[in-house]
Amino acid sequence: MKHTINIFFIVFTFYFSPIFGQSKITIDYKTKRFVGESSSFNRDKYFNIHSKFNKPDKELSEFISTYNIRSDYRGSRGLGNPIARIKKGKFPKIKKLHSGIRDVNGHVDSGRAKYVFYQKEIDYSLTDVTEFSNKAADFAVDYYRYQEDNLPKYFEPFNEPMVHANDFYPKKNNKKYDKEKIDKIITKMCEFHRDLGKKVHAASELKNMKIMGYASAFPEFESKDFYVWNTRYKKFIDIAGEEMDLFSVHLYDGSGNVNNAGGRRSGSNSEAILDLIEAYSYKKLHVVKPIAVTEFGRLVQDQPNFPDTRNFEPVENSQAVRSQIHMLMNFIERGDDIELTIPFSTGKVKPTFRFSKASLWNKTESGEWEFTPRKYYFEIWKDVKGDRVAFNSANIDVQTQAFVDGKNLYVVLNNLNDETQQVNLEVVNSKNLKNTEIKRLNIFRDKVPELTIEKQKEAPKNIEIAYGETIVITYNFKKKIKFENTIHSKKYYTDTYLTTIKANTFSNFTFKNVKKGKGKATLRISIGRDKNASLMPIVEVNEIPVTINMDIIRGYNQHNRKQFFGTLEIPVDINILKEGENKIAVKFTDNGGQISSAILQVQTLEK
Repeated sequence: MKHTINIFFIVFTFYFSPIFGQSKITIDYKTKRFVGESSSFNRDKYFNIHSKFNKPDKELSEFISTYNIRSDYRGSRGLGNPIARIKKGKFPKIKKLHSGIRDVNGHVDSGRAKYVFYQKEIDYSLTDVTEFSNKAADFAVDYYRYQEDNLPKYFEPFNEPMVHANDFYPKKNNKKYDKEKIDKIITKMCEFHRDLGKKVHAASELKNMKIMGYASAFPEFESKDFYVWNTRYKKFIDIAGEEMDLFSVHLYDGSGNVNNAGGRRSGSNSEAILDLIEAYSYKKLHVVKPIAVTEFGRLVQDQPNFPDTRNFEPVENSQAVRSQIHMLMNFIERGDDIELTIPFSTGKVKPTFRFSKASLWNKTESGEWEFTPRKYYFEIWKDVKGDRVAFNSANIDVQTQAFVDGKNLYVVLNNLNDETQQVNLEVVNSKNLKNTEIKRLNIFRDKVPELTIEKQKEAPKNIEIAYGETIVITYNFKKKIKFENTIHSKKYYTDTYLTTIKANTFSNFTFKNVKKGKGKATLRISIGRDKNASLMPIVEVNEIPVTINMDIIRGYNQHNRKQFFGTLEIPVDINILKEGENKIAVKFTDNGGQISSAILQVQTLEK
């Protein structure tokens, strides 16, 4: 009986103790954690490169063996698909080399809108493209089912099409931006995705292929009171969403004049972008379709003398790794709501090519290929595998993940805060510990990254973690770890979204069919507001006020963006939730902006 009481006390303390204000992380490695329906850490989903290899390659083989990549890996994304074979409106003959249901590889075939909108002198806002776009869609489907040897699992017709809509009508009188024309062209892009999706789904041979879009570039959804959202991604979901298997988006921290002159999507901003896509998918389609992030990281600067000299420089190249890992931690926490992620680290390209600045390999003066600092994204994670386990963190800026595989516990920490963080780390019931390994990756702003490995017998109690630093702690136990409990994380959505914020007026959200129990809950409120507006809401759950006395913004405060667009992650006492329907009210004391989405996340223990 004493043993049973102790276990209950540990679990009760772990999930219900008031830890606000402390920088403490607790790992309960004997409680298996499910995010949605999945517990296992699917490495294939996260460790990819933005390149596609069509034949065996020595450096690719080295990459696979060094960084624990699946043996048949041939890259993840290429900007070429059958539509690119259509030249000036002429369709090449298709060779019938295959029949029956086709096998697929795990890569993405993407392309460019100019393959369809190919005539420079045409005003595509006024031109009926239905006949040609239907022929182009038929050609793509037939090419994939009959001729292509290396069929992609994912077909993403266009890469970042809507930012190029301005290219597809003639400019007169120096009028470079015409909202009405652009809106009509964007509508036709959406209709092309819809019609192509129908044809892919109707082809029995392509039942293993998934279609997705629209590979959104610079998703500044909050811009102009969510005008960008309404005229682009919302429009896309309204028109083509039913025929998409996944929605795709690109997420970058900025540099130079990109993304609000250096603004970061890492942290609350990328959370809000993904939450809005999920929330509207639920509202419009009555299902939350998975998301593919087909490019992400940081847009690093060109070298001063480019294009006259090579565009690779190791310190600048490495800056993206910090952003890539920041966002990766976000993606991992979303489980199967994210189906595929591809960090924008390119393959083997010429040093004088612009995106050699983003390459995983650099060609030396002697003509040999060597890994660039982009390798560290893979290096720090290369041993991590297994099933998710429960953790509790008092510091929203120190992103945390934990996994168990056999005798090993892997704890991953990543610091989003601009300042060094002090963390008290507690591993529940670690008496059978054999030893630990602490691997640290620090990405500096002014020198190449530093990777260190330290081994010790004891479990670390206090960890100091610098901005952008990632730490992987491997706990080696004497015996295989056996799970004693399970916790399930589930998200609940509401039909209410994009509500205007009026001072001291509640916006109301209803969540149905909520399952509760022992555990914890988080209310995710995403907002777009001016930077001088309040970011601290007043929240009531089932008419009971919620006390907020901790940091609820993941990462920095977006001071260098035009306005704040981010997710507020608000802890809610699970005891005030009801089984079934729950009503949540949110208000601010000042006017302005929108609540873009509200999602209730509930984690419940089995026992």
